[in-house]
Amino acid sequence: MPVTLINVFSVPHTKEAEFVQWWQEVKEHITKQEGFISGKFHTSIKPDSKFNYINVALWENEEVYWKAYEKSVTPMKAKLGELGVEMTPALYHVAFEY
Repeated sequence: MPVTLINVFSVPHTKEAEFVQWWQEVKEHITKQEGFISGKFHTSIKPDSKFNYINVALWENEEVYWKAYEKSVTPMKAKLGELGVEMTPALYHVAFEY
């Protein structure tokens, strides 16, 4: 069953350009992982939003997501710490469509 990763980021305003540039590099790695289906990277319309970036990615199932996560989590957390970024990820199933 497909799962949706929703990962919210709180990025210091002084680090936004560097974060987005880094995320472009991350994207190149993520999209090549087995089980990755699609993703969208969102930016907040309002500059004072707590979570100013949101990543939404669809994966074939939870197992393939966790395999990809294990490959990338250590360097990702190191870079986010360097940038002062707060990250809050969670996996979801679609409850219903409207």
